Amino acid sequence: MGVKHYLRNRSEGIEKYLIYIKSDLLLKEISIELIRHLSPITIERLYRHLPMISMVVRDSNLLYISAPIDTRLEKPRTWLKKGFVAYSPAKKMILIALDDIRLNESINSLGKVVDGLDELIKLRTGHMVRLERI
Repeated sequence: MGVKHYLRNRSEGIEKYLIYIKSDLLLKEISIELIRHLSPITIERLYRHLPMISMVVRDSNLLYISAPIDTRLEKPRTWLKKGFVAYSPAKKMILIALDDIRLNESINSLGKVVDGLDELIKLRTGHMVRLERI
């Protein structure tokens, strides 16, 4: 499915991608909708690097997932609402807000968790997750 699926979506003008976060600690997969117009370069680069296995870092109401892709700031913002997903080019990590939060850095918005947000509270620093395309 990989490249053919990706190219078909691009040619049909699809502006959203659905990806999953999986872990042995979670009862179900976490579904995330990447909304391409929010940060098109970052989302395309992230999507092309999937699947990837990454380490989680938990910081109170924020979950970081290592995702070393090369990108720059696009339409930067410094806040996230609960369930929103972003990318920090400085830290090379995906951020998932477990509550509304204001950040001390600029980030690229990626999209939102569409299913399983409550499951994410089980993840702690050091846990490994797998990010993959549908």
